[in-house]
Parts: sequence; C-alpha cells; structure tokens
Amino acid sequence: MVNTLVWHLSLKKTFRGCEQWWESSMVQRDKLGTELARLEKDLQQEGRFRTDASTIYLIAQAYAIQACLLSAAGEIERLAQPLRWSVAFRALDFLKTASRSLPIADAQPLTSLWSSMAAVGPTMVSDWGRGRSCASYLIEVAHKDMRLHVPETRRTGWGKGTSDAFLIGLLSDAYSLPTHYQSVEPMVEPLARLLAVWRTLDGDEFRQAMSEAAEYHISRSKDGTDRNKYEFEKSIDRVYPGELLAIQALRRRDGLPEFDTGHLLVDTPWSIIRHLPECEQHPLAEALEQRLRLDDHAFQS
Repeated sequence: MVNTLVWHLSLKKTFRGCEQWWESSMVQRDKLGTELARLEKDLQQEGRFRTDASTIYLIAQAYAIQACLLSAAGEIERLAQPLRWSVAFRALDFLKTASRSLPIADAQPLTSLWSSMAAVGPTMVSDWGRGRSCASYLIEVAHKDMRLHVPETRRTGWGKGTSDAFLIGLLSDAYSLPTHYQSVEPMVEPLARLLAVWRTLDGDEFRQAMSEAAEYHISRSKDGTDRNKYEFEKSIDRVYPGELLAIQALRRRDGLPEFDTGHLLVDTPWSIIRHLPECEQHPLAEALEQRLRLDDHAFQS
C-alpha cells in the first residue's frame, strides 16, 4: 500500500523513537511475548487477580508502538487490531487501579495527566460503554483527590488545569455524569476555549478552537525529566491525540457537523479513526475483564 497519509511534522521524532523502542524491546527482547505469557500465567492463578505492576501497561505500550509504526508506514489495513488492543489494555489497566483503590480511604495511586489519557481512549474509538465507565471512574478519582489533598498539593497534579481538567469537563458533559471537580489552577486557555465550544455548529469557531488546542498539545508533547512531567509523553498520545479525537467521535455520535479542523495533528488520525474497522477482542483482555468482574462485582467496564 502506498503511504498517502500526511502526518504533522512534529511527529517525526516520535516515529523515530517508536522505531528505536520496537528494535530494543521487541526485536531484541520480545517484551510483548514475555508480558503476555506473564499475564496468561497470572490469570490462571487462584484467588484475587494479581500481576506485576507494569505487565498490563507494557502490553498496552507494545501494541501502541506497533500502531504508531503502522500509521507512519501507511499500513492502515493492519492497524485496527493493535490500535484497538492498545486502547483496551490501557483502559483496563486504568479501570483495575481505579476500582481497587477508590474504596481505600487514603490511596490515590493513579497519576495525574497520564491516567486521564488512558481513560479517554475508548471514547476516541467510539467504544461508548467502556468510554462511559472510564469517564465515571475518572471523575470519582478526581473527586477523591480533592478530598485527600490540599490545594497546594493538587496544584501540580490533579488540579493543574490542563488535560485532566479538560477531560473531566468534556466527559462529564458528554456522558451526563455529574461532577463537582474544580482544578486549582484555571484551565489553560486553549483547552478552556475548546471545552466551551466543542458542540458548536459554527465551522470557523470550531476550527479556530481545535487548531489552538492542537498547538497546545504539541507544546506539551515532550519527554519528561526528573523535574517535569508532560501531559503527552506517550507516543500513542502524540500520534493519536485522544482529547481532541474524542471530540470528533462525540460530535459524530451526537449528529453534529463533522468539520475538518485544518490541522494535521487532528485531521490525519481522525481520517483513520473515523473508519477504523471493528476487530475481535484480545483473548487476554477479555479474560482480564472477566477476572476483574469476578473479583469485584461492582467493577464497571
């Protein structure tokens, strides 16, 4: 297949990083095979499900990197499975941690900025049932953080006023889920503007807001350091900007005009996502979901 997709220039470094990760982690060490074998073994154990803290994350990461590489090569006919599987494993990892930690009075293991990006994945690919569950848990996690931590602590975490605040507001609105969440810092202007107009019928207004939000996304697509972490450190979140693609998916769900944004960071991946075929669920993702339900009858997915 000839690669006719045009990706935003900011993604060149990301695609190179994906190639390096794949070479070191998959070609040299078969990281995916190792972690899948570990998960399969752990799912066979009796008692409450437990696995290494990084197992589900690394499985999701491997499928995400594969999806990024196929996207860069224009091999769209092979993309549905790794992309959907990466979204599913990321969501299940988020749901597992959220559902198990919420009942514990003083536990808040979920990480601000990154957890919300895992939670928005199902909405991005129009998986409305799991999207609603992730949204519900994300809002509960944010509410718990407000109870546990003073504003000075929340200021650089769940109250920072960037992607967490935006996605809590968006998903609360989109799924009609009530929230009293408030960020400590005001929501950054590009995301606040987009949240205010995401349902607009005015094409020019929509394109302006999405373009500014896309430029903000690019400005925060960096590798973290010991001193700073960024909203979009993960390659999959740079290539498929979930907070922006979720808006396109939700507008389509609600029958709103499907405006192009005029920005390659959004329009190229949306041209793929909007026609992404369904595929069979990963057997271990299905087994994991069943196990989590068995362990906790209140588990939502």
